[in-house]
Amino acid sequence: MSTNIKGNTATKSTNSTGAKGATQQTSSKISQIVGGNFILPGENVQEFQQAYEQVILELGAKTQLQIYLAEQIFHSMWWIRRYERQKRACVISAMVEVIKGFSMSAQPGQALTELFESGHWDDPAVLNEIKAKGLTVEGLLQRATSQVKERLMQLDQGVALKMHTLAQMQKSYEALVNRSVMQERLKLQNDLLKRDLLAIDTPVVKDLKAEAQQLGHEDNTWEPEYDER
Repeated sequence: MSTNIKGNTATKSTNSTGAKGATQQTSSKISQIVGGNFILPGENVQEFQQAYEQVILELGAKTQLQIYLAEQIFHSMWWIRRYERQKRACVISAMVEVIKGFSMSAQPGQALTELFESGHWDDPAVLNEIKAKGLTVEGLLQRATSQVKERLMQLDQGVALKMHTLAQMQKSYEALVNRSVMQERLKLQNDLLKRDLLAIDTPVVKDLKAEAQQLGHEDNTWEPEYDER
C-alpha cells in the first residue's frame, strides 16, 4: 500500500483522537457493530484513514454492505503492507546484528538501524562498519537474509494468505455490485435461447410451442416471427 495516497482528509487534524473519530464516522455500520478499530500501535492513523477513503472512493462503494466488503478489501491490503514492512525491518535488524554483534550497546545499534531504515546504507560510517567486519554491502545483505530466512518465510505465508483473502473479497464485491446486471443479462440470454429454439422447424419444437400456448405461459418474447408454410 503506497504511503503517499492523497485523499480528502489532508486538512483533518493529525492528532490521534481526531483521526480515530474520523475513522469511526466513515466506517460502515456493520464494521461498527463487529468492531471497526484496525489501527495497531506505531501506525499513522491519518495515513490509514486517507488510504481507506481512497479505496472506498475507487471502488465506488455506496450501500452499507458494499462499504463493508470494500473495508475488508482495504484491510487485507493494509495487512500485506504490514507484513512487507515487517520483512524489511527483520532484514535490517539482522544486518545491524551481523555488524555490531550481540554485545553491542543500544545507542550505536540504534543509530545504525536508523541509517539503514532511512536508506543511507552508503553513509561513510556505515561502510566503515561493514568493511571492518570484512564484508561488502551485498555480502552483509546475503548473510542477514540467510539468518532470518525462516522468519521471512513465515511473513511470506502471511502475505500469501492475505492475497487469497483479498482475491475472495474482490470476487464477493464484484458479485454484489454486478448482481442486478448479471440477472438482467441472464434473463436476456434465456430469452434469446427461447427465440432460437422456437425458430427451429421441427415437430418437437412445434409441440412445445403449442403446449406453452395452452398453459398460457407464452409472452411476447416467446413469439418469434415464424412463417409456417
